[in-house]
Amino acid sequence: MTDWQSLSDQLKALGVKLGKDQTLKNARPSKYPIEKVIEGRFWDMIFGQVFCHEEIYQWDYQHGSKPLSPSDSITTLCQWANANPLSLDDLENFIFLDTETSGLAGGTGTYAFEVGVGRFTNEGFRLAQFFMRHPGEEPALLAGLTQFMDGMKAVVTYNGKSFDIPLLNTRYTLMGMSSPFSGIDHFDLLPLARRLWRIRLESRTLGNVENQILGVNRGEEEVPGYLIPEMYFEYLKTMDARPMAGIFYHNAIDILSLAGLFSHMAFLLNDPHSKQIHHGEDLVSLARFFESMDDLPQAETLYQNALKSKLPDDLYWDTVERFSFFLKRKGDWEGAIRLWQMAAEKNHLYAFVELAKYFEHQTRDILEAEQLTQKAIAALEKQILPVYIYHQWREELEHRLNRLQRKIAQSGEK
Repeated sequence: MTDWQSLSDQLKALGVKLGKDQTLKNARPSKYPIEKVIEGRFWDMIFGQVFCHEEIYQWDYQHGSKPLSPSDSITTLCQWANANPLSLDDLENFIFLDTETSGLAGGTGTYAFEVGVGRFTNEGFRLAQFFMRHPGEEPALLAGLTQFMDGMKAVVTYNGKSFDIPLLNTRYTLMGMSSPFSGIDHFDLLPLARRLWRIRLESRTLGNVENQILGVNRGEEEVPGYLIPEMYFEYLKTMDARPMAGIFYHNAIDILSLAGLFSHMAFLLNDPHSKQIHHGEDLVSLARFFESMDDLPQAETLYQNALKSKLPDDLYWDTVERFSFFLKRKGDWEGAIRLWQMAAEKNHLYAFVELAKYFEHQTRDILEAEQLTQKAIAALEKQILPVYIYHQWREELEHRLNRLQRKIAQSGEK
């Protein structure tokens, strides 16, 4: 971390004015400064002042239809994130972070003019939003952010690995300051949201996920994210902070949604068989998730439950296929064969092939394998497929058939 006092002494020796000694000068005094629009106070940092709005949300606060604070084990979340084995006892050392920036593309020319952060305390969830009135206050904003995050063990973001944290690391570097994000665990919830709700939700933006999963409906104060950079540049021209109220609202909801999603994800991964999970699509997603985590007992039960639930036809047969290969890898031939026979009745080509492989290699019944391959070719002719896919299947099946017929001829079987 930066030695603020030592740096202060060196700068003062050079004649640089800092903190309260440095007066903010605007070309046009503002009739509507930020402190008259948003309740807050100025933090006096070594590099000057930064405006900060703070709120406390009680521990039992509900964000939409879900609790803000987690009460379920976060062990699986930590395993997914490749994080240290943290627990609910470490919750006060988690930081929930989201930035509002001067651009959406990133790069050294983009900076965060507002950074929202939240952390759980004895009083509840403490939300702080740091705002710089002009780019010259960036060092003070970064210093305030570092001070707020003192002692943290993990940061929680939404797409933060690709955008927020690299951006902030760049800004700390450009300002000659040490980044507080070095060496800490990072829970980026966007990839997990994609894995949990890709099947059911067309969009996994934070706004859509919070609405569909948490039941959050943003109010009239909401500002679309794509407008925020333009609004800030307009503020820099006019120094009229009134439109900034909508940006503060947008950022605050983002932070609360991060905490709410973290809590809900912990619940889902801790109790994936809960009766509160009403969508078959979510059971499929959870089955795939636990399979990828090598938790095979959880995955098997979830696949079974998903196939008993209401699923769209395409998803049902896709899940049958996935589960059949799961059982094959597990060595459960009886279970896999049962699923392949179901799929073969619906003319799914892979099922004929897998059954043919089983009879050829496991039971050495070459005649049965040959008959199944013939059935696969007949099923192929009834399907409407892109030409290149048809030819791929045709080539594969004919190659298999020819090989099996040579085996039959060599063995003298009829």
